[in-house]
Order: sequence, then structure tokens, then C-alpha cells
Amino acid sequence: MYDRRLDAIVAAAELGSFSKAAEKLSISTPALVKQVTTFEGEHGLTLFIRSHTGVRATEAGESIAEDARKIIAESSAALWRARNLGGLASVRLGVSLMAPGKNTQAFWPLIRAKVKDLQLEVVSVGDLYDPKTSVMTRLGAEVDVVQTSYSTVRWGGMCQLLPIFSTSFSVDVPRDSPLAAKKTLTIDDLRGLRVRMLRHANDATDQLRHLLRREEGVEVIDVQTFDFALFNEAAESGDVVMTSGAWSGIHPGFVGITLDSPIEVPCFLAYPRNPAPHVQRFIEAYAEVIEENAE
Repeated sequence: MYDRRLDAIVAAAELGSFSKAAEKLSISTPALVKQVTTFEGEHGLTLFIRSHTGVRATEAGESIAEDARKIIAESSAALWRARNLGGLASVRLGVSLMAPGKNTQAFWPLIRAKVKDLQLEVVSVGDLYDPKTSVMTRLGAEVDVVQTSYSTVRWGGMCQLLPIFSTSFSVDVPRDSPLAAKKTLTIDDLRGLRVRMLRHANDATDQLRHLLRREEGVEVIDVQTFDFALFNEAAESGDVVMTSGAWSGIHPGFVGITLDSPIEVPCFLAYPRNPAPHVQRFIEAYAEVIEENAE
């Protein structure tokens, strides 16, 4: 429904590398370069500055990539609506390595028993915290629901929230750290350490950050995104990483240890402000399941 070469352009603009973009799209690097080059030639544009260290989108490239994301999302939504005509309606759950939606998937059989005419479709999404690509700003277009913690600063007013559960904070420490043998950690255990925390990961994290910044001997390092690169950098410098829920212990080089703190992280199912009727029925059924299992 759109020029598929736009996928290559968007991926290259986001990753700054033709080879990484090709890997993401599961095609060869020469094939991806050809797609970008032919697009540039056909339209008389220079979309990227090439160098031996990678590529950088030009002003035209950034403009094309930004508009392409909207075109791709709209095309996906149009196809999804067409596929749902005359068949089972699908509720699309956005998942990623850091937001796997385990509780929602585990509850699905109980939800399905209440809404037998619906099906759950799991859709892979990127970094929820990247403002350029986050589906949180486009709920209802690419996906319908996402299970995650919530940041009012990042997403305030963009969606509705169904509370699912709350979880304790964890501190991910390198496996060779003396702290790795502990069952729980206190704030006192963090003295003398640098604690990496995702800025505006959620409201609870921001609350804990303010608390830690007042503690002597605890140095808080704000990070802008949450991925394996963060853990790799923390391992090299001997830092610990503040995590919660599904994020804890996700890196093999770290051990997730519960933090003894009165602050907990609420987890929600985020969904559009004006959900489609079948998504609203899914939410209502999910709320009933949560209430029944809390008894």
C-alpha cells in the first residue's frame, strides 16, 4: 500500500547505519542500499550523508522518515481494519524485549472466555521510550494495547490506563558484585555506587530518583533509553541499574535483586483514549478478570 523502500529509509535514519538497518529488516546490506539509492535517484533527493562510520539523515531524509512513519502506520491500520471485516476482530498487543506483556498474555484464556468473538494478536514494537518511534503516541494505529508502567511526563493524556498489578523495584547488579549474593537490597547498600535510572521511565521511578538524590553517597545517573547497550555500559563501569518487573534480570551479566522500598511501580494496560468498540469490550473483560483473580 506504500513504497516499501520507505521501510529502509526509516530504519537507516533511526539506526544511523545501512548494515544495522538491513539486519533489522532481515535483508542484505547491498539490497537495502539499492533501495535507498534508487529512491533518491527517482525523486532527485539526497537523504543520507554517507561516511565510513555510518550514515546521517539529511534534512530531507529526516523529513521523509518522519512522514514515512505516519504513512506506514496508516497503511498498517487500513490493512488491519480490512482483515477484521467479516471475521474475528483482533486486539493487537504491542510487545518488546523490555515490555513483553506477560500478564496480559497469561490472562488471555480467561479474557477469551468472556469475549469469544475476539482474538489476541501479538505485534512486535520498538523502544517505548524513543519519542521518534514509540507506539505509545500512536495507540489505535499500529497496536491497540501495551502493557507497561506509565510516565505522566512522557505520555500524560495520550491514553487511558487499566491498572493490572504493582511490583517492587529491583536493582540489577553485575554477577561478580559482592551484592549479587544478597536476597534484598536497601538504600544503604547503594551508598558508594552509581545507580543508572531511566529518566521518566514512570512516575514511581521519578519519585524514587528524588529520594535517592537526597541520600549521601548515592550517585544517580540519568539515562535516556533502556536497552542492552545500557547494561553493557553499566557492566564496564561497575554501575548498577534500577529496574522493575519484566526488566529485572533480563541481561545475563546482571542479577536482579529486590529493593526494600515503600515505593512500588504500578503496571497498566495502556489503550487509546477513544478505543474501537471491540477494544473497549476487551478492556472491560480484562478488568473483570483482574477483579475475579484478586479475590
